[in-house]
Amino acid sequence: MKKYFIKSTSILFIILAIIITAVPFASAATLLDESKKVSVTMNCTKPGYSFELFRVADLTTTSGTANETAYTPLFDSIASEVKAGNSKNLLSKLDTLSPVNTAMPTGAVSCGTFTTSATSTTKTYSNLAQGIYYVKCTKYPAGVKSVTNSVFALPYFQNNSWVYTLSAINLANKVVDGTATTKKEITNSTKNNVNYTDVSVGDTVEYALYNTVAGSTSNKLEQYTVKDKMSKGLTFNKDSVKVYLADSSKAKIADLTKDTDYKLNVTSEGTGKDTEFNVALNKTYLAKNDFYASNVSYVIVTCSAVLNDYAVKGTAGNPNEDVELTYGNNSSVESVPGNTVYAYTYGVNVMKKNENGTALSGAKFSIYATSANAESKQNAIGSGTSDSNGAVTFLNAQGKELKLASGTYYIAETEAPSGYNVYGKVIPVTINATYRTAISNGTWVQSAPANGTASVTVTDTKLIVPQTGGYVMYLYVAGAASVVLGGVMLVLIKRNKKNK
Repeated sequence: MKKYFIKSTSILFIILAIIITAVPFASAATLLDESKKVSVTMNCTKPGYSFELFRVADLTTTSGTANETAYTPLFDSIASEVKAGNSKNLLSKLDTLSPVNTAMPTGAVSCGTFTTSATSTTKTYSNLAQGIYYVKCTKYPAGVKSVTNSVFALPYFQNNSWVYTLSAINLANKVVDGTATTKKEITNSTKNNVNYTDVSVGDTVEYALYNTVAGSTSNKLEQYTVKDKMSKGLTFNKDSVKVYLADSSKAKIADLTKDTDYKLNVTSEGTGKDTEFNVALNKTYLAKNDFYASNVSYVIVTCSAVLNDYAVKGTAGNPNEDVELTYGNNSSVESVPGNTVYAYTYGVNVMKKNENGTALSGAKFSIYATSANAESKQNAIGSGTSDSNGAVTFLNAQGKELKLASGTYYIAETEAPSGYNVYGKVIPVTINATYRTAISNGTWVQSAPANGTASVTVTDTKLIVPQTGGYVMYLYVAGAASVVLGGVMLVLIKRNKKNK
């Protein structure tokens, strides 16, 4: 059975103890007037609560005279506590007899309800009969750790005056609330920031959702669900989900078991679509005391996703949203929003031109992670061929556009268009992205390449000595040599005839 935590520090309890305990619900008195009515005011600046005021005992005279007073309980189960004048025991007995969502014993008289909100913070009950009253919290937010109900005796009228006055009751002081929170972080960020990372397609991004606990053993929850949404550029790994309880330092206390303690519900997923899922603790698990242990501060959910071909380049990034944490008891359901973290990625582009600045198609390039690989033309991470506009889009081994983390990469031309020389140098290209310390206009990126793509221009030159020209020159020289040789032979023949 649910029981509220009991506190005896209230001034109202002290008053009741003085009145009742010192003279056990009876005192020598004269001219007691039970017909006089009383008012009491209650304040509570915390919204989302409902309190109900009950009269549980009447002030009466004894022995048929006006010289002695006593309190007569309105139902027998509290008779001994009323007679003893013990306010603490009376409050405990009333809480036991009527926990939350349970009716008061027959005989108790309801005097009205006070429901708090942003605009309803004060309630005055008027025209009340002199007697003992019980303030019961009948509804409260799911995050509440504990509520202390109240019991008090109203002032009574004696010797033509009130014996004492009763100050307004501050019910907010009797509530220990604890609105839950939720926050998502990237745990393997390449930028040492839990709010964003900077990666290539195929890289894994690891996440943790930190959700504070709510409720208590006297206010157990019936639902506790964390909702998440990943953009289409992230492929959710369902098998990576782990759930555990942790202390205030986020150190693990106990693992939770899938299906036994919680359910993983994937509500939307598919290639090129956003993925939506939630982790919901089972009602049977929430009924256990383990969740409300004093050393438990967090329910932590960890998971991962892989950046895929649908990833968006540039400042928009690829968001993963901690949509909300929803939790509730049998009185109310609360929802608190979470935050969004981002995975950023970028592209590389080559513009191929000739010496006159005209676009050249048909040039082949490869891109590498290191200068050494580019020099040796080994271990290319992507390749591409210039189109009719001279533009080269690098593709990965699967034929998809290459998307990369920021940093420096190296490009080498592997084949030139017909009639042109291959550009023989390694071409470094830097994706230069910087980030802010706070998100602004929906992005953490402070500066990045235009359209999320770093671009370089590579110019090819024509061949210097065409093969046709070299061949004609060779025939010309050979023909001249033949003419000279023929002339020499003719002179030698003529000389030879004269000498005969």
